[in-house]
Amino acid sequence: MTFKRVITPGAEADLDGLFTYIAQDSPANARKFVSNLRKRLKTLTLLPRRCPRAPEDGLDGLEIRHLLHKDYRILFAIDGQTVVILQLLHGSRLATDDQKN
Repeated sequence: MTFKRVITPGAEADLDGLFTYIAQDSPANARKFVSNLRKRLKTLTLLPRRCPRAPEDGLDGLEIRHLLHKDYRILFAIDGQTVVILQLLHGSRLATDDQKN
């Protein structure tokens, strides 16, 4: 079964910010990294439930999962036949118990 993939405006902004940050040192590396990250996002159209639930799972009643790419976490939810990309975070930014309550 193939899922539709939707990237929220916030996740697009995260990608743009990541590109801008990396491009300060190397525009070529920024293009390559973001291109590979977008390829990784496309893999979520097949078997998105292969990814584990994220520490943020349950916030706002959503089943939130994450996919890792290098040092980054791609947070997404599954809504019927649609994978909704919610946010991209550096791996060091995990939800704490205070954030979950």
